[in-house]
Amino acid sequence: MREIRAVILAAGKGTRMKSDLSKMVHDVMGKPMVEYVADACRSVGIETIYVIVGSGAEQVKHALGSDYCYVLQQPQLGTGHALMQVRPLLEDYKGDLLVLVGDSPFITPDVLNKLITKHRASDACATFITAIFEQPPPYGRIVRDNNGKVLKITEEKDATPQVKAIKEVNAAHYCFKAEIVLPLLSEISNDNVKQEYYLTDIIEILTNNNHSVETLQEVDARLVFGINNRLDMAEAFKIFRQQILSNFMQAGVTIVDPATIFIDNTVTIGSDTIIYPFTYIQQNTVIGKNCRIGPFVYITNSEIKENSELSFTVIRNPETSGQQPHSDPALRDKDEEHEG
Repeated sequence: MREIRAVILAAGKGTRMKSDLSKMVHDVMGKPMVEYVADACRSVGIETIYVIVGSGAEQVKHALGSDYCYVLQQPQLGTGHALMQVRPLLEDYKGDLLVLVGDSPFITPDVLNKLITKHRASDACATFITAIFEQPPPYGRIVRDNNGKVLKITEEKDATPQVKAIKEVNAAHYCFKAEIVLPLLSEISNDNVKQEYYLTDIIEILTNNNHSVETLQEVDARLVFGINNRLDMAEAFKIFRQQILSNFMQAGVTIVDPATIFIDNTVTIGSDTIIYPFTYIQQNTVIGKNCRIGPFVYITNSEIKENSELSFTVIRNPETSGQQPHSDPALRDKDEEHEG
């Protein structure tokens, strides 16, 4: 079994976010978006993860913590240039390398496992995820020959009308044989509209050198959903919120009116608890079994013991966000806000 490591591309500022924050640290349902990608890597057993940082580097480091190897990309000259920055750390590495974009929070451990499994089963030099759209988003198109063999990925900005009509797009998640792909990065050119070094060009370089390339075509279009602006964030909130509420209901939590309830990804709720309308719960809050929460309740970073009942209540202590949650209302500190 070959060793596997991962690289997360997280250097871009994300100018379309119109923010002083790095795009990668914007909160999506309780976690920085880049943390979803990192967590997926950890969940499939990857221990060594390189995070390419650039704009907002310290913000990304603070968000993810010290368990990663951070590599600075300065200036940011494209995704191919980003992977070039980690190449000196992998000179003697002969194993598989996942390369993932950090602004795609819908990537899951299950999909990564499928990508790794296909890559190894086919003994390909590169395997990457694609998806098909009737109306493709502005992502790279997968160009194949008449037999279905991958020839290259063409970015939309550089595509002819004929190539833009291709419905299969690149999800920007790859699995490479490191010892073959990394030396070929020097062949990537910046002769394109943006004058950047595209990682997508490595696919054509591999095929031109008679190296095998495979794809994993996914039917779930969310896998290619990257967050580039606030509209994308709103769509991500909507999708995650539906997933979270569905998971709670399947686990034995009653949610009276899902349309009026917001629960983030860090919350734990015991079975037989009922959540009434207009309730907002976030930041590592733990709610026990058989509770009655709502209507009109806001809870953050708190612990609500089983059999508790709360309505028209605010329990909030932002100073301890990310630390251990507070106990139930009877045990809160005096300076903690409580309305109702």
